[in-house]
Amino acid sequence: MDTDEKKAGTSSGHDEIDFTSGYETQYRKEYSPLKPVYVPPPDKRNAWFRSWSTILLIVFLASVFLLGTVLLVVQVFTASALQVLIIVGAYVAIAALMIWLEVQSIKVR
Repeated sequence: MDTDEKKAGTSSGHDEIDFTSGYETQYRKEYSPLKPVYVPPPDKRNAWFRSWSTILLIVFLASVFLLGTVLLVVQVFTASALQVLIIVGAYVAIAALMIWLEVQSIKVR
């Protein structure tokens, strides 16, 4: 007699479910509450206000922003569209250059 025939002969009307396939453990792993991850506090020696290069970068970007805003407002009301486009282009180029420099300095750290 085959094992399938034995199982069929001893059936109690309910299907037998095999839970050894790993679904229960996978469910517990996926839906269990997450364990808290300890994030250490930042080192106070590396604060942005203690780094001269970061302070100078912020001052430079703020001054370029203010100067560009003033020039742009003045040029919009007094100059041609080409001059406004040149100012905006220079403005974006300086910002992109400074962002690129900051990304490179982070890679070096």
